[in-house]
Formats: sequence, structure tokens, C-alpha cells
Amino acid sequence: MIPARYDFVVIGAGPAGQKAAIQAAKSGCRVLMIDRGGAVGGECVQRGTIPSKTLRETAASFLGMRRRCPGLFSGEMSGEVRVNALMQRLAAVRDAHESFIGNQIDRNGIELWRGRASFAAPDVLEVTSVDGSHRRVTATTFVIATGSRPRTPPNVPVDHEHLLDSDSILSLIYLPKSLVVLGGGVIASEFATIFAALGSEVTMIDKAARPLGFLDPELTDCFVTNLELNGSRFLGGRQIEKVEHDGVTTVTTTLAGGETVRSEKLLCALGRVAQVRGLNVESIGLVMTPHGHLAVDACFRTAQPHIYAVG
Repeated sequence: MIPARYDFVVIGAGPAGQKAAIQAAKSGCRVLMIDRGGAVGGECVQRGTIPSKTLRETAASFLGMRRRCPGLFSGEMSGEVRVNALMQRLAAVRDAHESFIGNQIDRNGIELWRGRASFAAPDVLEVTSVDGSHRRVTATTFVIATGSRPRTPPNVPVDHEHLLDSDSILSLIYLPKSLVVLGGGVIASEFATIFAALGSEVTMIDKAARPLGFLDPELTDCFVTNLELNGSRFLGGRQIEKVEHDGVTTVTTTLAGGETVRSEKLLCALGRVAQVRGLNVESIGLVMTPHGHLAVDACFRTAQPHIYAVG
């Protein structure tokens, strides 16, 4: 199989990959972008930043209306309300981002292949298409911009139905009456406030004493206070021992010391790691950090100087 030849190959069609590809194209390079998704935008647009921020704004608007117009707008939502019916704005925003990125890719003459990429050698990628066919490509420069995926510890058996991660929670078909959120970072805090505003009883659990620990204490105190005003709570300084679903309706989260918290659904939002599964990066000498990221220098170069990692 003779590889196709390009100057610049980007793996991933998210915002980071889009920017890298466009700059290379404007510099006169022949550019190829490879993405496994059915639509451009990557993890950021499809399952990450854009969906969570859009839902957060939708929930904040709903909560504001409920508080400002108590006599005209009850704000009560039953468990029959389907989440996908509440996310029409999300679909519109996501479609707009896809269209914008796709138009920029086309306008700059960037070729797009759909499929899963894997390094066959430091300068050769093998791409497997949806139909199972294979083709290879070689280039002077490669950019890995494949985004991230949720990190799930072994004691949290995510099944994407009752125990969810930050990707699969976007597929909920109804509003849970109660939700446990594991984690105290940005993603955990966003979804906790979203579901609390929509009427779910939310319990955030984290090993840290307070959520969003990188912020000033008075800001996190304000966050917790507002969470509690919506009938939810934050349990800090707790270690998770195990999480179990009873096979019917209840998820039980057991904490160190024996304390248990029961809920209808659980969201595991304990960080994200680089989405490099299947890329075969170890075989070409690329190094992963203890936090699950590709090791790069100040210029985003990996251990292979012609391969960069961004995003």
C-alpha cells in the first residue's frame, strides 16, 4: 500500500485541530484532516465545552425566570419531562459550530478523511474507514488534536444508563429526580448546577474540602450556598469506596466510613484524559504523563519532533 503524501496532517476536527489545519493551509501546505466522528467539532463541540456551557445558560435562564416570575411561571417540572426536549437550544448551537468549522475547512482547501487513525510508523498513519477499508498517509508534520475522554476509576462501573459520565449524560431521555455527582471540578460543578436548576435533587461528592478549589474561598462558598438554595448539597472531604446499581431504580454510593447516598442516577465527573486509544502512540516512542496526557515541550512537540499534540 503506497501512502498518500501531504505536508501537514491533523488528527481530530475539533477547535484545536481546526486552527492548526487552517494556519498550515494559509502557509501554503497541503493539509489533510482525519476525524473519526460523523460531524466536525470534536469532543469540545459534540460532548464537552459547548454542550455543557449551552445547557448551563439554558438552566440559568430557566432558574432566573422561575425566581423573577413566581406567579406567572411555576417552574415545576415532572419526572416525565424529557431532557432532549429541553435541549433544542443545544442542538442549534452545536449545529452552528459544526457549520462554521466545516465551512472554514472547505474554504481553506483542507481535505477531510473520515476514519480511525493509527500510527504504523513515526511518519506513517493508517486510517480505517467506516466501511472497513484501509489507506495510509505520510507527512512532514503531524498534529494530534484528538481531544479528551472522561476518566472513570475502577470502583465506579459506568454503564452509561444509570451510572453516567460527562459524555453519556447528554443522552439522558428524562430528568432524574435525584442525581449524585462525583467530583468538584468545573465539569462536575456545571452539571450539578444545571440539574439543580431544572429541579433534580443533586448531591456533589468530592475528596476535596470544597468544590472548584482553584477559586478564592469566598467564591466557592457562594457556589455552595446557591447550590443549597436549590435543595441540593455538597459533601466535601469524602472518599468513594464503591458505587452500585440495584438493577431497578437506585444507585447507592458508599463512602469511606460506611456513609451511603442513594440516587436515581449518578454522574462521574472525575476529570478527563487524552483521547489517544487506538493511535498506537507508545509504539512510536510518544510518552504519556501520569495524568493521562501526551508529554509535550513548550512548543507542543512530543518525543518525536515532527509530531505535535494540542488541545
